[in-house]
This record gives sequence, C-alpha cells and structure tokens, in this order.
Amino acid sequence: MAKRAAYRCSNPDCGATTSGPAACRTSSVNVGEAAHIYGANPGSARFDAQMTSAERADITNAIWLCSNCHKLVDDDPLRYPAGLLFEWQKDHESVVSAQIGKAGAVVRQRYERRHLEEFGKLSYLSERIILEKGDLWEYRLTCEVLRYEMGPVTQRWSALQRGLYTRALTKIPEEEFMSWIHMKFSEMMKIIHSLSTLANFEFVRAWGEAGVPGDDKAIVATCRLVAEACSRALAWEESVRFCVVDNLFEKCQGLLFGIVGRVIDEMSKVSSFMNDIFCKDDLSGQHHLSLVFDLPNGWENTFNEELKVLENKIIKNNR
Repeated sequence: MAKRAAYRCSNPDCGATTSGPAACRTSSVNVGEAAHIYGANPGSARFDAQMTSAERADITNAIWLCSNCHKLVDDDPLRYPAGLLFEWQKDHESVVSAQIGKAGAVVRQRYERRHLEEFGKLSYLSERIILEKGDLWEYRLTCEVLRYEMGPVTQRWSALQRGLYTRALTKIPEEEFMSWIHMKFSEMMKIIHSLSTLANFEFVRAWGEAGVPGDDKAIVATCRLVAEACSRALAWEESVRFCVVDNLFEKCQGLLFGIVGRVIDEMSKVSSFMNDIFCKDDLSGQHHLSLVFDLPNGWENTFNEELKVLENKIIKNNR
C-alpha cells in the first residue's frame, strides 16, 4: 500500500511524505499508515455490516495516509465517507503513476476509464478488483458484486417478512383463482430454473478453467442476473401477499407465503461461503456449497389436499 502511494499521504490537501531518514544513519522513520476505508470492526469509522471480513481486510479496502490524516478521516466519517476516500486513493495513484511513466500512465488511465464504463454502476471495491486483478480476483469480484447487487433485494425481502411495507391490493375473482394458482406455480418454476442454471453453469463459465483467467464482464453479468432473478422472486412474494381472495381461498393463499422467497435466502449464502474461504490461512483444496431450492417438509401434501378440498367446494357451489 505504501509503495503504491509512493510513501506519500493520499489526502489531496496533504500529500505529505511519510518516510524518510531517521537520526541514525542506518535507519529510517515512517509516519504513514494503511487506513481502512470501510471500518474493520463494528463501531469503527465507515463500518459496513454487509461487507465480509475478507473484503474489509483486503488491500482494495485500504488507503495510505499520514498519521494525522488517518486520525482526521476516522474522527469525522460523515465528512470523509468511504466514496470520498476511494476517490482520493484513485486520484493519488493516478498522479503517482503519471510521475513514474507519464505517457504509459495516461494511456493506462484512459483504458481503465473506458473499461469500467462497460460495466455501468459498480461499487468502488468492484472497480478496484477489476482493475488490479490480484489473487483469486474472480471469486473476490463475485463476492463483492453479489453483495452489492443483492443488498437491496435481501433488505426488501426482510422488510416484507416483517410486514414493514404494503402495496396496492389486487382482487382475484373466485372464478379465476385456480388458474391464478397454476400461473404462480409456472412463474415459480421459471425463477428456480434460471437460478439453478446460473449457479451451476454460468458462474463456472465466467470464472474460467483452472489456470485460465476469468471474464470480468461475464462475472458481473452473471451476478446481476442472479440479483434480477431474486428480484423476480421478491415480486412473486409481493404478488401473493398483496392480493385479496374470497374467504374460501385464504388458507390456500397463506400456504404460498415464503415459498419462492426461500431462493433469496439460498442465494445469499454464496457471498458468506466465499468469505469463509477467504478467511482461512490455507485456501488450497476443494470447496463445496450446496444450494437447495426445495419446499418445506410436508408442504406439497398439505397444499395438494387443500386444492382438492377447494375443487370439491367449487363443484358443490356451482351445482
């Protein structure tokens, strides 16, 4: 981190040299510090609870500052948010690069800017990982993009489960209820199929074969497709909760609550699984994660029995 910053503080209003000769002719003094951008622990400046511990400890979440500026930014995190520190870091390294090799640095910066434009909006950490491509960058990028893209979906899914918001209600007429149920099941199967394909095949394709660099654009695209499928799962849950049915169908409607939302919980395990691996001292070997898209025990029998009861009641009422 210090070498990338040329041993100078990355605060553009400071730029102090942080290393130099000590009184002893055979030693040196250092007043620079590698500061966390997102805090390392709860309660620390700019701590983000949604980040993994591996992401917090990675060099992509660090900025080189003099000790005075380190204290300054940590004492006033509202004035010095994470996004601002990432901009300091990026601009400072650009200046240093330009001073080392001016022509090459300008071309490199132009390439990096154009390359990042291809992705659209990304988190600052994702941008650093894409540009630097350090060890295990394919998996670190997957972990960060999933966290960033899935965050709004998982937060809203949690809010829905706790009843923290509502939407306009849709009335399902009695004569349309059974066809509505079948449509909901068809939608559910399509959501599960898309997530299964993404998890089992698309991530592997984007990561590349062993020893072959992955495809950063494919990784980001796959993560976004996962988030999109989970967003559809959330919309499915909202559609079955925010509708009005006749009293006859209320039990059947209630059995649908949470059925598709379970896939959101399953896909959220991916980032946690990768983080647990990154936290290990020895990353060698094989690592397995099983994502199970299933129904609660006994749910299918209970639901089918309820459908039979409904069908008999409908036939009886229509006589």
